[in-house]
Amino acid sequence: MPKVVDHAARRHEISIAAMRVLARSGPDGLTLRALARELHGSITLVTHFYADRQTLLEGIIDELSTNYDEDLAALPRTSSAVGDLREYMLWMVPQTEDEIDIERCRVALVHSSGNEAIARFFATMEAKAREAFRERLQGLVKAEEIPEATDFLRTLVNGAVLSAVEHPDIWTAERQVAVVERGLQALGLSSVPQSS
Repeated sequence: MPKVVDHAARRHEISIAAMRVLARSGPDGLTLRALARELHGSITLVTHFYADRQTLLEGIIDELSTNYDEDLAALPRTSSAVGDLREYMLWMVPQTEDEIDIERCRVALVHSSGNEAIARFFATMEAKAREAFRERLQGLVKAEEIPEATDFLRTLVNGAVLSAVEHPDIWTAERQVAVVERGLQALGLSSVPQSS
């Protein structure tokens, strides 16, 4: 009797392994052979689900997009608008080793930005992130200040992400949280009571 394979689960497993290889070895290191080694299998194991490198990259993009959408939808709301904005910003910065690896993967994809699917992915993700900021800034700043506040907070978070990817030993979770708090304070939105 043939072995039953859950194709969706296998594609997910291969995509996650590809993200690890990409995070660790960069775009040039993401080969079907390297991925097969990561999975402790043959190249056929990979090519049965992803025919070539392009479809593999598209699988990574799908995985990152799905994870973002699901995680954002599951992000708990707090009892205040400032708290919701703070939670969103903290969710965006990588505070664990696994989160840093995901961001390393995303940064590695930037080097393949000549790829049309990857360019669309980054444009879509940027639009989603900016919309989430705009939504959470409603009522916290004047309507006319929302675009500038969005730019400020988006840049602040991106900087924290890149710093954590480049220097995870320096940009600890505590330091990233402090940057988020300082960004909120700069907009007059302190979420933590300040001592006098």
